[in-house]
Amino acid sequence: MKLVIIAAGQGKRIRSITEESPKTLLKINGRTLLETLFENCLHVGISDVVVVTGYQTKEIEGFIHNLGMDLNIQTVYNPNWNLENGMSILAAKDTIPAHETFIVSMSDHFYGPDLLEQVMKINLTNNTACVALDFNKDDIFDIDDGMKITVEKNNKEKITGMSKILDNFDAVDCGVFKFKYSFFKTLENARRSGKFSISEACQMLIQIGEMGGVNIGNSFWLDIDTPEALHYLKNTFSCDLQLYI
Repeated sequence: MKLVIIAAGQGKRIRSITEESPKTLLKINGRTLLETLFENCLHVGISDVVVVTGYQTKEIEGFIHNLGMDLNIQTVYNPNWNLENGMSILAAKDTIPAHETFIVSMSDHFYGPDLLEQVMKINLTNNTACVALDFNKDDIFDIDDGMKITVEKNNKEKITGMSKILDNFDAVDCGVFKFKYSFFKTLENARRSGKFSISEACQMLIQIGEMGGVNIGNSFWLDIDTPEALHYLKNTFSCDLQLYI
């Protein structure tokens, strides 16, 4: 199974800290966010990784080239990186064998191998896609900006709603997904309708009852999208933060 890491965006909200460096190369305790994701793969037995680049692609590719980790890492350039994140998954289509499932992660999400392993184990028999969900709403940092999720009353593994503007919701999407290969067709249908994000494609699956979720329990995760999120991480775990040089 392959992990596709979306590292194509510009990260405008955190530019005051990252300056001219891609935010995925921000170091936390001596390791970049990208390295942390790679190390998660090693822990759970994933050996093939696809990194989708766009903004500052040469810097990310150069970093990976010099890294020397025991992984098969392939980079793919997304020429439409200025559009929403669904286009990065489509850019990686040729790297995924037909009919195989694959995992997708945001490059600016900080989490451990325990969360990734839970997503790996998801059974997609009754769904085209599934996403890691955090039901601990009181503990989520910057929940107002999170992708909010509703689930069936008697089945928390079946998603019924996905939006950042839901007033009543059950959980928040953690930014780690597992997809069937057929999700590429969903993305292509969404693109033809002028919809370019993963969430918009997932909403199409929700309408036909094919979007699932997995409860991550107490596994830690954080979307590092703002300077405030970085400071929260530093204060919570006494992390040493620095830029990749």
